[in-house]
Amino acid sequence: MSARPAWIGEADVSSLLSMADAIDVLDRAYRLQETGEASNMPRAHLREGASILHAVGGAIPGAGVAGTKTWIHTPLGAAPLLVLFDLERGHVCAVVEAFALGQMRTAATSGLATRYLAREDSETLAVLGTGKQSVSQAEAILCERPIERIRLFGRDASRRAACAERMRSRLGVEVEEFGEVGEAVAGADVVTAITRASEPILFGEMLEQGQHVNGVGAIVPNRRELSANVAARADLVVVDSVAQAEDDAGELRAAAEQGLLEWGAVHSLGSIVTSSVPSRAADSQITLFKSLGIGVSDVALGAELVARFSEAPADGELEQARTT
Repeated sequence: MSARPAWIGEADVSSLLSMADAIDVLDRAYRLQETGEASNMPRAHLREGASILHAVGGAIPGAGVAGTKTWIHTPLGAAPLLVLFDLERGHVCAVVEAFALGQMRTAATSGLATRYLAREDSETLAVLGTGKQSVSQAEAILCERPIERIRLFGRDASRRAACAERMRSRLGVEVEEFGEVGEAVAGADVVTAITRASEPILFGEMLEQGQHVNGVGAIVPNRRELSANVAARADLVVVDSVAQAEDDAGELRAAAEQGLLEWGAVHSLGSIVTSSVPSRAADSQITLFKSLGIGVSDVALGAELVARFSEAPADGELEQARTT
């Protein structure tokens, strides 16, 4: 009879795993996927009215686990869960409350892309968007580059000011606020778009030589925060999964339909991480990473959490989680 599954709560995720740790875990996971030692389950969607049910997953045979993360995005919120299974015996190893995990995975993926695609001397970050993930996105970039200044765009002045203050408090860097996208992007070395925009807000003509762009906010085909000509301006276009991008990346699909992008020129992040495809070739190049989120990265982080959870001192919230 298998042991009772571990229940890993939201508070445990951030206490057991730092952003820098998460980026390293994902680095290994993308290497495994690229070499065929891990596999990703394509994203599934089901729309019901204003709500969308999502499911992603993956398997990592070397760790002996497979899993799925599922959630329903509603106008009033979401509560995702990651379920990890023993790959050989089929029993449930752990259930992870995955809202914080999802934020960490999304930000850490941007951090990983920045590790391989941004200029080493990048000091200025533009963050487009003031939502729940904006600070985490900035934190991940700061893990990988010597960022000294953040240029924050947001249309709502009060939300922008509140987000800027959270960034200053948590990250200890200078934050300048902007109400126009072009002004925020000008002079930035790294640009991260993390908005709920359904129509493009970042255009190719706004980009400057040497910039690296992370497009993170639009993860379904009908949302586009990047104009099609952003991909056209980029010297290197990278995605977490080419197959998934062809299905779900509305911005890249629009670029392909307009003849601005050839899918054969789009590369997986795993191919960059393993150096099977060359990364940035010159400081003057513009690089683009389009993030959609892949299930195997959630599984990799979940497996790392389970390992750390089993080794953590049995006190406080961890003890409560073990006995619940």
